[in-house]
Amino acid sequence: MVELPIVKDNGVMRTLGGMQADVLAGFVILIGVSMSVLYIDSVVVRAVFGIPLLVFLPGYTLLLVLFPHDYTDTRVSRSSTVTVNRNGVGVTFTERMALSFGVSLALIPILGVFVLSVFPQLSTISLVGILATLIAIGLLVGEYRRQRLTESEQYNVPLKLWYTSVADSFSKQDDSNRVVNILLAAVVVLSVVGLGFALTVPNYGEEYSTLSLVTQQSNGEFVASGYPESLSASGTADLYASVTNQERELTQYTLVVQLQRVDTSSGTVSVVEYEELARVSQEVAPGETWTTNPELAPEMTGSELRLVYLLYKGDAPQDADTDSAYRSTYVWVDS
Repeated sequence: MVELPIVKDNGVMRTLGGMQADVLAGFVILIGVSMSVLYIDSVVVRAVFGIPLLVFLPGYTLLLVLFPHDYTDTRVSRSSTVTVNRNGVGVTFTERMALSFGVSLALIPILGVFVLSVFPQLSTISLVGILATLIAIGLLVGEYRRQRLTESEQYNVPLKLWYTSVADSFSKQDDSNRVVNILLAAVVVLSVVGLGFALTVPNYGEEYSTLSLVTQQSNGEFVASGYPESLSASGTADLYASVTNQERELTQYTLVVQLQRVDTSSGTVSVVEYEELARVSQEVAPGETWTTNPELAPEMTGSELRLVYLLYKGDAPQDADTDSAYRSTYVWVDS
């Protein structure tokens, strides 16, 4: 029998198996992010789940791991004076909320740089998956540490107490102070939403695709250097074409590879003859990169030949050239 969430007298909301509602809400957000990235192409839905993922959950999770206990005050009175010395232990609810935003904004860039330095060819989906996995592990660790404490020591989300406090504070103020507080709260909410929207929603400016030639290092990393100086008839070449889709939609690409003999005696480049070496097609999701190494087995021989890569959106014409190609690039080789 499923135990429904209840609100106890102390205002602490609990749910299945004694797990706190904040952890459950965190998992709901993680599931929503994963579903929106994989299956839902909606800016609004992605922003709803992406905003807390980027600007709140990382910091909140770290604080839950470090400070699973509730804030307590220890008071020391001196009989000779009326002074009361307060020594706070832990993090207050207000401090926890504020630090969650600040720590998240500090952690995300550091985590992003670290992950991309280890896995430079990660897709957006993979990057979100790694972040969601790390947060999920952190939530479980934080909840485990919290459950090991006594109930009176555990940090809880005081939803009922928080709601009552806010309602009382507004009801006891005059109209002018109430309006000012509402405006301040609105500014804070709009600022957070605006920042999260800017971080989660892609820039809908220029739509484009990129084409570049890269080689693969011994460690598997692709770099734009070390191009081969010659081609052999064996069909092998350590040269890759890298196509990145920034068109904001699933795009069909066709890549045509030609070996050209050119004449530059007149000061301009003119193609004397060419041989088509490869023609490959691939669908690429938005934000993804397609890296391909088509087999090249030229019959044309000579020096100072131009190995040209021509990229088309959709099908390529039978007589492909640099004028009709959407993107093009080349290297000089001998054959």
